[in-house]
Amino acid sequence: MRPAQAAIEYLFMIALALTMVLIAVRLLHRTVQTAADNVNRTNKEIIEILQNMTGNHS
Repeated sequence: MRPAQAAIEYLFMIALALTMVLIAVRLLHRTVQTAADNVNRTNKEIIEILQNMTGNHS
C-alpha cells in the first residue's frame, strides 16, 4: 500500500469517527433538552396543584 493511500484512508476514518461523535452529541443534547422540558412542565403542574389545594392563586 502506498503511503498516500494509507494517509487518505486514515483521514476518512477520522472523518467517520468525528461524524459519529457529532451525531451522538446531537442525540444527547436533544435527549437532555426533552428531559429539561418535561421537568419544567411537571414543576409548573405541581405548583399549580399545590396552589389550588391551598387556595393561594397568584
